[in-house]
Amino acid sequence: MLRTAASTPVSRHPVRVFEAVVAEVRDLGPHFRRITLAGPSLRAFGVPGPTLDLRVKLILPNPGHPLTTPGAPDGTLQAGWYQTWLRQEQPGRGFIRSYTVRALRQAPAGPRIDIDFVLHDGPGAHAGPGSDWARNAVPGQPAWFVGPDASAVTAATPLPEAGINWKPGDAGHVLLAGDETAVPAISSILEALPAHLSGNAYLEVPDATDVQPITTRSRVRIIWLNRDGGAVPHGRRLEQTVGHAVAGNSILRGTYAWVGAEAGTVRNLRRCLAGAGLDARTSEFRGYWSHGKAGSGANGIPLAAT
Repeated sequence: MLRTAASTPVSRHPVRVFEAVVAEVRDLGPHFRRITLAGPSLRAFGVPGPTLDLRVKLILPNPGHPLTTPGAPDGTLQAGWYQTWLRQEQPGRGFIRSYTVRALRQAPAGPRIDIDFVLHDGPGAHAGPGSDWARNAVPGQPAWFVGPDASAVTAATPLPEAGINWKPGDAGHVLLAGDETAVPAISSILEALPAHLSGNAYLEVPDATDVQPITTRSRVRIIWLNRDGGAVPHGRRLEQTVGHAVAGNSILRGTYAWVGAEAGTVRNLRRCLAGAGLDARTSEFRGYWSHGKAGSGANGIPLAAT
């Protein structure tokens, strides 16, 4: 806690800019690539408790141009930093894309952060700044991201301000659903769930070879759905399977749901679950991306404008 000259307490901003390097690049399947970040600054990264669906914002340069990172030279940020960043001119501003921390690991040489990227391909796939960066990443390459400052985030900090939106309260039954962009978040959540929780987790991926091992102490059942290499439209199996599972299922009245996928799929699932008795106001629905748009969810920029 900082203090002004008048000794009035001032809360530190919960997130800051971290500078790291790519320590490892590993393909998990045809559509997933894990990039591990390392560096001394990561000792200041973290939240109290498990990372769950913790998101960070990668700051990506325009290829061939120097990058100006937001905030002060020491990485500290102030309220409104994102709007200030948006007012910068390209190409120095670069791009910001949100990703889930798949794991925060302690290694002999220091902390490591794993981030899993989806490598889009096939008809209509758009090569954006995030996927381009992940395809070209090599060990030793610098990386910058905005994430929680462990010395500023306390148990009293609202979790969304630190980048976490998982908030099941005292629910004893959960429903998780997502496409490949939400697989890292759902995997991390499942690994942190306590043994008493029950429910179902539905994960849709492009192909059966994209299925990944996930361990959980909970009694949540994990159901993988695949689009047979593109033979099935995106989101269809997720919507159909979840819709069939909850039809006439009154247990949804005591269920906490976490849904992350393409914005249209999320909208359809929200409507389906609310119709089956879920209190959608206390659950979490996140549009991670939108068809025909670059960036995050429904707020992305139409591809014709990029």
